[in-house]
Amino acid sequence: MSKLEGGAGCVMSKERMRILVVDDDPSVLRIVAAMLGRWNYDVILAGDGLEAWDILEREDIRFVISDWMMPGLTGPELCRRVRAADFAKYIYLILLTGREDKMSLVEGMEAGADDFLVKPVHRQELRVRIRAGERILRLEWQLEERNRHLSAINQTLTDAYATIRHDLESAAAMQKALLPPPLRLPEITVDWLFQPSAFVAGDMFDYFVLDGEHLSFYQLDVAGHGVPAALLSFTLHQVLAQGAEEQRVRRRNTDRDAAAVPPQVVAELNQRFQSGIDPLLYFTLIYGHLDGRSGRVTLTQAGHPRPIWLHRADRRTELIGGGGFPVGMLPELEYDAITFDLAPGDRLFLYSDGVTECANAQAELFAETRLMALLAATADLPVAVVAERVGQALREWQGDENHQDDI
Repeated sequence: MSKLEGGAGCVMSKERMRILVVDDDPSVLRIVAAMLGRWNYDVILAGDGLEAWDILEREDIRFVISDWMMPGLTGPELCRRVRAADFAKYIYLILLTGREDKMSLVEGMEAGADDFLVKPVHRQELRVRIRAGERILRLEWQLEERNRHLSAINQTLTDAYATIRHDLESAAAMQKALLPPPLRLPEITVDWLFQPSAFVAGDMFDYFVLDGEHLSFYQLDVAGHGVPAALLSFTLHQVLAQGAEEQRVRRRNTDRDAAAVPPQVVAELNQRFQSGIDPLLYFTLIYGHLDGRSGRVTLTQAGHPRPIWLHRADRRTELIGGGGFPVGMLPELEYDAITFDLAPGDRLFLYSDGVTECANAQAELFAETRLMALLAATADLPVAVVAERVGQALREWQGDENHQDDI
């Protein structure tokens, strides 16, 4: 913004404002042009409305002072044509008229005029009317500048979001690549369903055979969503990968029986992942192993939802365990082991709270009872089909696939 010399007022740039004066009376043109020139405006003259329209189509002019009565195209007709045109910028219009009645005022305003001057034109009145028009144009210019600035910011945010989205999609692909394939052993079948709430998830699971004797497994759920939760789940996966943590515990505790290993693994993780930075950065966990020959399961539950045991013989479902304390919240905690024996055909279901807390449009949760009923009803189906049925049931319950928590 700059102040024009001679007190003419503020304009939108360092260039002088251009004003088009339209009148079929040469004497009026000379008088108005002389006054505008003394106030440091660039003046363009037109002898009638048609000439003025031709100039407006060719040149960038935002201020017009036009006579009312002219041959070819009157002042009101020129106003209507300007308002109907698709000019990139607003054009401020002042009509000069010898009329002073209210109906003329109404007619001119309806035609699109912004202001009026009654002939003969008085110098000071013309000056204040022009300044009023400048203020309007200045406000529009400021709005345009703000809109351009906001558009630039929006484009920057759009580009940044696209980059973040690409990075998160890449991270999600990497995370999914870490998940184990479905497992088919002579005594054991394992399958799974995984639906993250965002591009990356705080849920992670794995299973692996150690010493050729038993299947070790875990499922964890980091509190929160998005990148922070995913980073911790990545770290935990690396710590637990292929039983590395369990083997370390076993080497250090050679005199302890197998049932003592899962609670010791969880206790070690609790000591290592105490968060002094964010007290809410903790995770729930189930860690255990299954002896494929005997069917004995030993697991430790640390704040994770209770597993569901499906007794195949009578299609009965049972919740196992009592809860336990999440990992990473309090140091020096001791964890217990739960032991039970699966019969041939029995199934053990581990799941995150995103399943049971999935809400429908009425904010009603899917809940354990519905999950248990679904698992009992699909007892004769292969486990891969059961996983698909659970995913379908949750989509139908919620109404879409945009889950609020990891599944």
